[in-house]
Amino acid sequence: MNTITQDGPAGSAEIGAVATPADRWQRIPAEMRALPQWVLAGADKVPRKPNGGYADSTDSTTWSSFDTVCQAAAERGWDIGFVPTASDPYTCIDLDVKTASSHPDKPDKWTTSGQLQRHQSIIKEMASYTELSRSGLGWHIWVRGNIGAGRNRDGVEVYSQEHFLICTGNVHLDQPIEDRQTLLDNMVSLMAPPAPAVVLDGPNRADEALASRMAADQGLAGRLWRGEWAANFSSQSDADLALIKSLLPQSASPRECWATFRLSELGKRSKAGRPDYMRRTLACATHQLATSAEEIRHGREVAELFLRQFEAFRAPSRLRLLVDSDLDRLPRLRWLVKGVIPDAGIGAIYGASGSYKSFLTLDLLAHISNGREWFGHRVKGAPAVYVPFEGQGGIPNRIRAWRTAQTIMRHSDRLPTSEPDADVRSRIAVVMEPLNLREEADRRTLVAGLKEQGWAGGILCIDTLAHASAGIEENSSAMGEMIGIFRNLQQELGGVILLVHHSGKDESRGMRGWSGLHAAMDFVVECQKKGDADAREATFSLAKVKDGTTGTAFGFRMDLIPLGFDEDGDAITSLVVRPGQAGEGLEHPFVVDAMVEATEDDAFVESWVRELMIEGFQPTGRWLEAARVHVKDKRKLTQKRLRDAICRLKAIGRLEDAADTLVTNGKWLRAVDVPPR
Repeated sequence: MNTITQDGPAGSAEIGAVATPADRWQRIPAEMRALPQWVLAGADKVPRKPNGGYADSTDSTTWSSFDTVCQAAAERGWDIGFVPTASDPYTCIDLDVKTASSHPDKPDKWTTSGQLQRHQSIIKEMASYTELSRSGLGWHIWVRGNIGAGRNRDGVEVYSQEHFLICTGNVHLDQPIEDRQTLLDNMVSLMAPPAPAVVLDGPNRADEALASRMAADQGLAGRLWRGEWAANFSSQSDADLALIKSLLPQSASPRECWATFRLSELGKRSKAGRPDYMRRTLACATHQLATSAEEIRHGREVAELFLRQFEAFRAPSRLRLLVDSDLDRLPRLRWLVKGVIPDAGIGAIYGASGSYKSFLTLDLLAHISNGREWFGHRVKGAPAVYVPFEGQGGIPNRIRAWRTAQTIMRHSDRLPTSEPDADVRSRIAVVMEPLNLREEADRRTLVAGLKEQGWAGGILCIDTLAHASAGIEENSSAMGEMIGIFRNLQQELGGVILLVHHSGKDESRGMRGWSGLHAAMDFVVECQKKGDADAREATFSLAKVKDGTTGTAFGFRMDLIPLGFDEDGDAITSLVVRPGQAGEGLEHPFVVDAMVEATEDDAFVESWVRELMIEGFQPTGRWLEAARVHVKDKRKLTQKRLRDAICRLKAIGRLEDAADTLVTNGKWLRAVDVPPR
């Protein structure tokens, strides 16, 4: 007998027993079962029709009813799959898990513990019907919402149309299908954009002459045609894409290209016969070829312009002066942070120890990744990646503090109020793995990882320069080696490399170490703390901005943010940057009084719930409202302030609705750091 189990917050609990897959399929939500959007799936995961032949995720005439597909699947020992469309309300989040057993020779493809934790966070955040995948290792989360074309990144795939998903009925989270459009929009905004659609026009016949040329080719394309791909590619799918990119420019149409590809050794495997694989591969090849062509065109224009300059120097008799039209064709200066950071280059934020430069850096990265104005400067949204070589243990609390401050600011009494936005995110990607940037292999790993996962081309922050260049004498010109490394990283990744560095013993002389460091930077920001050691006020100034204004200074102070309590009951706190200083006009102020009151309310309410749980109570929101009179000597809370505190604590993951439901009072509030009794 097979047993279905559900893993909830409190562990694993049996919710039923079934004998056959057909019985499990009946656990799929009825609203999905009612739609005629079902297909068969064999061991090869290829969609098929009950009466034979391939099904197509873009052709509704190849789909069938749930009962018809279930009957055929039960007879053949196959699986069933659902095809979401643009006209229905369903989206599937596919959380893929790859292990050594599935990819024994590719450790770089195995799912990491960090990815598994991210998967669990997504399941918890979506809180909608979730089932185990066919392998039993991954999960499919079904929600209401639509994202258009699918997205795929870092083991997470999201599909609303033109794709089919195998449904197992092996329930992991027995919830209704919930409306999660806002969460979906936020999720896909961080994922790589979809490949463009491909129009499959033209005759469906192969180009025999092209096939003959490819068979005789002695280069890489010819080797791929003959099926010799293993030495150059990690998978046959990558090899397929490379061969299609060679064939497509020589073919009359995408359809002819694919028909020609099917004559090659690579094209003979069964996967090449799948319509969805054909469309996806052709779309990806078309997109990459178009992108490369645009880059080549732009590069050619710039190269021709500079070639004319070179020829003018080489042959004075043919001297060519650049006039207005020539100058207009040169690439224009663009900004990542207007007037502070250009959209390409290398720069530094530096200051003495305790000048809050790392806090300021995280605040800057969060504003860039969210595309939000920073200290009055317009910001172009871009991926932000943070590589801390020191102080890694404090990073989670610093980012949580930033998110908490944003939540408090949004729900202050002096600002428009609404339900807390559970999606307040810094959107910063943090690299915790140890890296030695002086080693070429580590640099290749970093570049490949950022490109593959869609985080290249924005801002990459290295904290600190001293730790990244360990083994090099800071005061020597050997630091030029590190500048060369950062230049190469910038050229490969695009965007900006930001270095966090220390000031020297004499702060008036700027950054510590090699005198050529300042000259090598495209921009430099200096942090200085004000007052004594306990003061939390500081300034930063623009020490260098190429093609911008230098010398401008900005004040900021550090606000203390409570984050909860540790296992000993001691308060956990961190700091966040608030623009401006006491007595100054703030361009983007937190409402200070309301913020202090809100943070104190949050700390009290969380502590109150924790104490009640330890005493064996299961408090609901209404119970707490009624019990306010009993704690007024400790904290006078209005009904609104209590409700706002509960909402904020839920938004930052400090309180949650308990998984079990009380018979009379509904769901109760649970402090996440207190285990259930």
